[in-house]
Amino acid sequence: MTNYFNLNKLTAGEPYALYRKAIWIYIFLLIFEGALRKWVLPSLATPLLLVRDPIAIWLTIVGLQKGWIKSGYAKTMMVVASISFFLAIVVGHHNLFVALFGWRIYFFHFPMIFVMGKVLTRTDLLKIGQFMLWISIPMTILIFMQFHSPQTAWVNMGVGGEGTAGFAGAMGYMRPPGTFSFTSGYVMFQAVVGCYLLYYLLMNNSFPKQFQFPKIVIIILAVCYLLSIPTSISRTHFFQTGVFLIFLFIAAMKKNKLKSKFLKFAIMTIVAGIILYLSGVGGTSLEAFTARFNNASEIEGGVSSTIGDRYVGGLLGSLINFNIPLFGYGIGLGTNVGAKIMGGDMYSFGFNGENEWSRIIGECGMLLGLIIIGIRLFFSLDIWKRAYNLLIKKYDLLSWMLSAGMMLTIPQGQWSIPTNLGFCILFGGLTLAAVNSSKKNRI
Repeated sequence: MTNYFNLNKLTAGEPYALYRKAIWIYIFLLIFEGALRKWVLPSLATPLLLVRDPIAIWLTIVGLQKGWIKSGYAKTMMVVASISFFLAIVVGHHNLFVALFGWRIYFFHFPMIFVMGKVLTRTDLLKIGQFMLWISIPMTILIFMQFHSPQTAWVNMGVGGEGTAGFAGAMGYMRPPGTFSFTSGYVMFQAVVGCYLLYYLLMNNSFPKQFQFPKIVIIILAVCYLLSIPTSISRTHFFQTGVFLIFLFIAAMKKNKLKSKFLKFAIMTIVAGIILYLSGVGGTSLEAFTARFNNASEIEGGVSSTIGDRYVGGLLGSLINFNIPLFGYGIGLGTNVGAKIMGGDMYSFGFNGENEWSRIIGECGMLLGLIIIGIRLFFSLDIWKRAYNLLIKKYDLLSWMLSAGMMLTIPQGQWSIPTNLGFCILFGGLTLAAVNSSKKNRI
């Protein structure tokens, strides 16, 4: 396989060094914000919820000043969000702070994707991938501790040093959150890990030495990921892994030289899974995961029903909810923070705040809500199409694998949750940067 890996080009872009460092801080805070809120600075749990916002605001302002944010998707999103902000104050919930909390999602965080796409190089993408994979090892140890420890243990301490961070699982076991405030943050983290891990499993030997993992480390990373699926007791983690494998299979079928690698990978994965099962490692977590899977499927009507309700059903349910005002109840109201400020929760105001498309239409109304949904959907499809073309023409596996995570997060990820929002923006920025940098390099 021919590789184009010009280290001079990969490390180009020194004028952007300051902004790349800011993105690294954003990533670090994204992973450890929950740890700060639970264990280190519990008294500051509430303000730390917005700890990444100053970075997003600064990078977006810089991006506007320097002309980096030229995309019609970003500009339209900022305009629509601003209109919705004004309407929320005038005819919606009338609360400035709630409106600002909702507005910032679209006006500062979404445009940050395009700044990341501009300033990140292939070296940055590989280093970020290595960082995520290295972190996944101690993270797996942590969720094992959380899974097997009582909810009163310090590892299961809740945000603000109160209660527990675990969430309902099965067989008396709770879904562990890792360093995050809630289990959904850990699942999103594992989505990034999964995309990069599958990429490295096939391409590791093609990298220069400084970008390679030792074989033993690759094996440890794969074992940690396999163990994380049942230990997380998360069906989302399981399903997203299946999506990543499908993307990897499609890529392997497009390149003959990778078919043998993919077959070897598949066999090794099956063997490793059998060995782990027979050894009894993770046996309890596997039983809990299976019980959770079966119980949830029975309640929600099976896998197809669950997927239909969460995706298609969310949009259709909003379209036929004629009680929603023309301009919605006001941007920000469907978030946990906004709802609490207004004295309720995400279910108190006539729409389902947990379903992303329902939340958007409930907050912004049918017209503006559909525009926001359309921007997120068509932006994702646009970048996915570019990644697919690069897969076919240049065999750019990095762009393709990152696009798998992007397609699961940008269109319908829960942007109302700050941690989820951070990972959605990260996936969008990494994928866009991979697509843009593919013009000069490919691996």
